[in-house]
Amino acid sequence: MNSTWKWKTWGTVFAVILSVYLLVPTLFNFKTRFPDADKKPAWAKLFPEKSINLGLDLRGGLYLEMLIAVDEAIDNRIDILTLEIERQSKDKIEPVKVNSFKGEKRATLEFPAAKASEMDALLKENFNDVFSIARGEAPDTNTTVYNLTLTKKYEKYITDNTLKQAVESVRNRIDRYGVSEASIIQQGSDRLIVELPGIDDPTRVIDLIRKTALLEFKMVDDSLGDGLAGLVAKAREEAGIKEGYTKEDVDKINVQLKGKIPEGTEVVFELRRDPVTKEIIGGAPLLLKTRAEVTGDMLRNAQVGVNNNEPHVSLSFNKVGTTNFGELTKKNVGKRLAIVLDGVVFSAPVIQTAIMNGEAQITLGYGDYQNLLKEADDLALVLREGALPATLTVASKTVVGPSLGLDSINQGMMSVVVATVVIIIFMVLYYKLGGIVSTVGLVLNMIFILAIMALLQASLTLPGIAGIVLTLGMAVDANIIIFERMREEIRADRSARAIIENGYGHAMSAIIDSNVTTLIAGVVLYQFGTGSIKGFATTLMIGIVTTMFTAITVTRLIYDYYVHVKKVKQITI
Repeated sequence: MNSTWKWKTWGTVFAVILSVYLLVPTLFNFKTRFPDADKKPAWAKLFPEKSINLGLDLRGGLYLEMLIAVDEAIDNRIDILTLEIERQSKDKIEPVKVNSFKGEKRATLEFPAAKASEMDALLKENFNDVFSIARGEAPDTNTTVYNLTLTKKYEKYITDNTLKQAVESVRNRIDRYGVSEASIIQQGSDRLIVELPGIDDPTRVIDLIRKTALLEFKMVDDSLGDGLAGLVAKAREEAGIKEGYTKEDVDKINVQLKGKIPEGTEVVFELRRDPVTKEIIGGAPLLLKTRAEVTGDMLRNAQVGVNNNEPHVSLSFNKVGTTNFGELTKKNVGKRLAIVLDGVVFSAPVIQTAIMNGEAQITLGYGDYQNLLKEADDLALVLREGALPATLTVASKTVVGPSLGLDSINQGMMSVVVATVVIIIFMVLYYKLGGIVSTVGLVLNMIFILAIMALLQASLTLPGIAGIVLTLGMAVDANIIIFERMREEIRADRSARAIIENGYGHAMSAIIDSNVTTLIAGVVLYQFGTGSIKGFATTLMIGIVTTMFTAITVTRLIYDYYVHVKKVKQITI
């Protein structure tokens, strides 16, 4: 007898006992029965805290695929950069005229030709790595024009940062909402995958996640007066734009009004809502300066306040924001300043006096007190956690109810049981003793898979159950290869020992090849898949490892026991 047989046997027995030990918290549902770890009975404390988690499709929850408008983030960054150029040059070079071109990743600077050397030095010293700079002469010979195009390196830097910031912002918002076991991952160059188990109000969560919370303070341009409403109505009629206020509608209106409104301005709507239902019932167009002088990036804090039984959000700016807000209000006393959140004007009050203390307030209008308070809470939360760097849109959404998840669990478990029983019946009928041996390996294989999942606290998903069923078939396939090789040895009239030695030896290469190639496929699925696909890949990879152990080692131990301990002289397959 092989001298390692006893060690392998005791090792297998130990693995089975350890696996059952690891599975007890899952089998007896410790998480539900003992939610407070400190109040668990003494016997329950003997077992580990770890157990198998149920995936989104089995537990119920929300699955979202969201697109990130990366180009929008690039446009915003160009606005900030050109504003910085203006600030740095204002003491030496005036006037400087800045034009940024949305979607083209470029801007132009116009300034007196006599100041070209100063501007050259400023751009070279501070913005050489950011922009590709080309200088030209304007038709007016007293003016110099710079064409600034974002460099590929800096564009990639903005894109990478935008994606990271989007992931972190969404994660922070969800964490503050109180969702446990949430999964937020980046996919590709413009997509987020969000999985939230156990959500009972998916609409509110989606609103919370997708709210860009892009806060901007922009000056109102009243040069067109009451004529603006007529221009907007005519633009809608000419371009066939429906009566709506979505971002797409507003963008189309601004494209249609190009050349008809002052350069460097855009139309933004101040919406009117029903005080009870909060549905949009109308909107008034305002002409705003395109560039924002103060943004949400400069916020220090945002908190909910109540004044005369009306909830509002109080804002306080950091040092830079306080300075900018003070300068903005100081030089524009008597003019209107619009507070714009996510492309919609919240209010546009007249600046009565310079505001140098760095504090502002967003009012939420009238309506049900509790709803307004909840709206103020959500707004303060997203402003505190930071604005999203770009707009998020929902590309796809799946909401799985708890009852559907329970049905999925029951049907999935039924499929595993049926598959196991059918395989066992076939193997016993076709391979007799070999079928019984493979059945033992099959049962142990299932125990090992679930125990490893509990140890890793892996999530069991519906595709994961499919992976387990597939693994069972692969485990039996390995046994079938071994048994067929053993039959060849039986036909060659070998001894029982030679049948086992040669049967396992000749089958080994084929078993290893098939399992290694499947393992590679599982690794690729896990690396590039999401959510339920990862669940499938996880159970598949774990199953391959346990299959190799049970099909080769465990079944071999049983045959060795018959030959070396029971002294069986004839093997039947």
